[in-house]
Amino acid sequence: MKDKQAKWCPELGDFAGPKYRAIVAAMQRDIQSGALPPGTRLPTQRDLAWSLQVNLSTVTEAFREATRLRLITGEVGRGTYVLPGNDAVQLYAIDKGGNHDTIDLSTIVPARAFSSEDLRQSFATLLARDNLSDIMDYPTPDLMQRCRSAIGQFYQPRGFHPRQSDMFPCAGAQAALFAALQWIAKPDLPVLVEELTFPGMKIAARQMGLRLVPVAMDEKGILPADLDRAARASGARTLVISPILQNPTGATMDADRRAAIVALAEKLDLLVIEEDVYGGFTKEPPLSLQLAGRSILVGGLSKLVAPGPRFGFVIPMLEGNEARLPEQNFAIDELVHVTSWMAAPIMLELCCHWIESGEINRHMEWQRQEARTRQSLVRRKLGLPPLGRKPAAPHLWIGAGQDSPFAGLSGDQAAAKARAAGVEIVPASTFCAGRMLSDGIRLCATSPRDRADVTEACKRLRKAWS
Repeated sequence: MKDKQAKWCPELGDFAGPKYRAIVAAMQRDIQSGALPPGTRLPTQRDLAWSLQVNLSTVTEAFREATRLRLITGEVGRGTYVLPGNDAVQLYAIDKGGNHDTIDLSTIVPARAFSSEDLRQSFATLLARDNLSDIMDYPTPDLMQRCRSAIGQFYQPRGFHPRQSDMFPCAGAQAALFAALQWIAKPDLPVLVEELTFPGMKIAARQMGLRLVPVAMDEKGILPADLDRAARASGARTLVISPILQNPTGATMDADRRAAIVALAEKLDLLVIEEDVYGGFTKEPPLSLQLAGRSILVGGLSKLVAPGPRFGFVIPMLEGNEARLPEQNFAIDELVHVTSWMAAPIMLELCCHWIESGEINRHMEWQRQEARTRQSLVRRKLGLPPLGRKPAAPHLWIGAGQDSPFAGLSGDQAAAKARAAGVEIVPASTFCAGRMLSDGIRLCATSPRDRADVTEACKRLRKAWS
């Protein structure tokens, strides 16, 4: 995407206080009004100082404060860019009940497969236990050991066999990500991420004060050359990455891309936090298997089974590398304080039962097939290329451009027209970790209650974008 250069010279007379604060206030106003849209490249500090007739140090201080407030980001050799707003939070605040005619394609959730009878049988098994009262206590050591065994069983089909002592069950994959980041988080810590990153990462960064450093991508994930550049320019030693069915783009690394990223992680001495919540839609092993003891894997069942049980896990695979990796806030075995202690025993018991009984395998296979069927349906209805042999994710990325079903529109414009037509989708600006390099929209084919709603949503989208 070509940079949008702003000839920005705000009028500061309406703002009281020090001049640098007035510049920041004017920037906030113009971002909120749309005068400075996401991805806009600002004038250089020297040029802005000359235009405003203020000292260069005043503009430098204003840019420093605006960076702290996550209004802008500076890239060495490329300039300063307006960041997208924190629209990621809005994904969790969409009123899906306010308008019953709205079809939600915005939230990534599995298709509804568990029937009420399935759940009754699962809970009946739990209620038949002799030590039922244990679920009202903190998780016991026996339950923790059972969870570790279940996580190991969950990963067996993908050829991944982490040590049970390295497994930490927790209350969902987002909690797992928070735990992994808390281990190394420092104010303004630079963290490398895909240029379009998942909303949970943006929320975590905002709450922890982390500075996201975007890395350019293609259909196979992050580009090795840009990872090398971004790491050296920022000094970042932590990379958060989704190698399989990345959210939002669906990018999946092939063997060559995996090998290149693994080699760079070693060369640059990176700690890799691997988000693996979509890996179960494939037979591919996690990238952590190849990272030679320099990764922390986070995952869960929310995208594969159901979000309600809140069953996730953190699997550090450091094997003596702790001293070479970024400075830690606590010992790795203290992760239990921010993971397992926060999980509800009744949900841990339920998910262990599903895994041990094999019920989860049946359910996951159904999810894989339903995701493929619905993806194919959306692609056919919107005139997109067929999926072919690629693995099917619950989500689908549609890039902006001449061949797009919303040709002539930006991702934000396409999303606005979709909303007016009664369909919720998500534009690229929600996922953007820095300046806007790529534009498009993400939709989730498994979110609607049935395939008929998917078909109706596609019909509305085609009409809205025509």
